[in-house]
Amino acid sequence: MGYAVCYDHSGIDLAWSIFLDITAFFMLMAPLAVARLLAISRANGTTQLQAA
Repeated sequence: MGYAVCYDHSGIDLAWSIFLDITAFFMLMAPLAVARLLAISRANGTTQLQAA
């Protein structure tokens, strides 16, 4: 486990590091998810317009 090498085996340090890693991951993925949802909604809007 890579975390145990970096810290003094303190549970609080380990939990804080994992929390920061997860938070950073979601902060990086959120714009991509929003862009994907916008692309899907635009694609659905164009197909509805073509059907009418």
